[in-house]
Amino acid sequence: MSQMGEEPTESAPAPGQPTSERVHGIFSGIADSYDLFNRMSSLGIDRFWRRAAVREAHLKSGSRVLDLCAGTGDLAMALAREGVAAEVVGSDFVPEMLEVAQRKMVRHVGSTSISFCQADAQDLPFEDSSFDTVTVAFGVRNLPDRSANFAEVLRVLKPGGRYVVLEFSRPGFAPWRGLYHFYLRNVIPTIGGALSGDRESFVYLNDSILQFPTQTQLAAELRHAGFAAISWQSLSGGIVAIHTAVK
Repeated sequence: MSQMGEEPTESAPAPGQPTSERVHGIFSGIADSYDLFNRMSSLGIDRFWRRAAVREAHLKSGSRVLDLCAGTGDLAMALAREGVAAEVVGSDFVPEMLEVAQRKMVRHVGSTSISFCQADAQDLPFEDSSFDTVTVAFGVRNLPDRSANFAEVLRVLKPGGRYVVLEFSRPGFAPWRGLYHFYLRNVIPTIGGALSGDRESFVYLNDSILQFPTQTQLAAELRHAGFAAISWQSLSGGIVAIHTAVK
């Protein structure tokens, strides 16, 4: 799950700060182990989170859906399996992740067509008002410029279209938040390093989660970008949140 847009600077980026070079390097290197890491690190709960995002998409018969930062295609495939939309297009910045998605796509059967393409979520190659719904799972925090993404989503959404953002968030209950942050700092890099041989990439992922806006702050960013009817729900005690916003 990854997209980019800005050029890397000469100075080293801060911990958890996304840049084009950093995110491309991380996700190109861990593409083949990414799905197994998700299953292990979340104890399989990531599938529940994605199903909840599909429900929040409020898919309509014959609609066209764009899944940003599609990565290895799990959310795009879940959207297509509903059999409601006419088409699901998954896009991602990293070709190695899309190669995994393409291999999984051949197993899809159903009335909804699905395809994948390489694209930057901050500079989309689609026409204005061309999608009924846009989704993104665990990719917004890897964008150097969220405001550029929000502007692009508004551009490609049809009037009344929904933007569904599934992302790691901030537990409100302090003891649970402390346990969660301990898990992020210690367990996530250990699991990721064992699977991929690249512990440092998962240290970045931990830092990016800790620095991401709270539920209220992200809602404010969406509102400032021009979205309306913004709402969110926290899942798993606030480990993740699903924000929905309407054009």
